[in-house]
Amino acid sequence: MPDEFVDLEYDLRRVEASRLRAFAKCVTANRIEADELVEDALMLFLAEDRILRECDACFAELVEVFRRVHARVALIQVSRTSPDKEYAALIHLSLPEREVAALVMGAGMSLPQAAGLLGLPLIDIEVLLQCARSKLGTASLPEWPLMQGAMGGYQSFEDDGIE
Repeated sequence: MPDEFVDLEYDLRRVEASRLRAFAKCVTANRIEADELVEDALMLFLAEDRILRECDACFAELVEVFRRVHARVALIQVSRTSPDKEYAALIHLSLPEREVAALVMGAGMSLPQAAGLLGLPLIDIEVLLQCARSKLGTASLPEWPLMQGAMGGYQSFEDDGIE
């Protein structure tokens, strides 16, 4: 393919969107519901007038938009779809526990990184992870790719002066 048709920025955003989809599957425990919420989150993300930052921070921004969309849908949604078999164990966890489990157990993110991404104190992340692990028992979580370097330099929005 000629270089004029290659858009590295688009490719990087697409990779982040696929990671968001993996996160959403863990949070919703249902592939179809996750795909619908990710589409809504991506549309909102693209519609918002934002200063695009480097790709490393894009995932954090996508997760923040997804969490807003998911919270709104959860308030109005009367019936949930049944969980997919590989995510069924997650349905017994609270939403914050699922989010932490997805990031730490599924993506292999460190506790401080997950705390910064979710905007929670580190002690809360530790407690949520401990609760999630005890409730999951021997059940495993599907792993999903999160480049360790991509989140290695992550700072919370508060650290950047952005709220």
